[in-house]
Amino acid sequence: MQSSSLLHPHSYHPVFRTRISASGHENCTLNLYYELPPLIFVDPYELSNRADTYSYKYAGSSNLELPVFALGEDDSRNSTLLVTGVETLSREGVLEVEVPLHTRYAHTSTTGTTFQETKLSWPDAFLACSLSGSTSRPRYDSELPKMPTEFVVAFEAKTIVRLWPLEGVIPVETVSTPIGNTADVSTVELGTAVVIISAFLFLVHAVRRTVARIGSTTTPLSAKKQ
Repeated sequence: MQSSSLLHPHSYHPVFRTRISASGHENCTLNLYYELPPLIFVDPYELSNRADTYSYKYAGSSNLELPVFALGEDDSRNSTLLVTGVETLSREGVLEVEVPLHTRYAHTSTTGTTFQETKLSWPDAFLACSLSGSTSRPRYDSELPKMPTEFVVAFEAKTIVRLWPLEGVIPVETVSTPIGNTADVSTVELGTAVVIISAFLFLVHAVRRTVARIGSTTTPLSAKKQ
């Protein structure tokens, strides 16, 4: 059984928390497979910091800084993430996993709307269990989720056990992303340009003053010889 929830859903940094309960499956590894819409992405460097908890495989846009409207055709497709627990389950089989997410900057609003809502499905949760001493082809208690071939290879010679949400639960969360107003774009652009030019001029002035001060306090070599 699995249950998921979204922490900080009204921010640019939501966190997907998944709790699974699968007693009697000790020595099996937990796997969570996510499909992420273009507006949402993961930071591989951030996931690497959690290497003591899980490993991961990611397929999707590698440009983390682009707003959603600047993505190319290939990057506009859903990205996918496979998270695999580092340790096998205990006899109790209760485990909680948190995956940090990020949202891209969305299109500005022409209607004054301040948030854009994006549906995010719960991950497909499943256990991968070793076939003790078996050299036969993989046996599935249930099917693997449909995912990229490079992900599937890792589960050869494994028994797959799917973990489903409770009956009646809708396995979808909503991310509310703050968005700007189209009417404010020109003002923001002008303000940004003014700040950048002002900062540049201040730096030029500071450099010139520093050079002048250093020059006035340095004794010429010819004066020392005299």
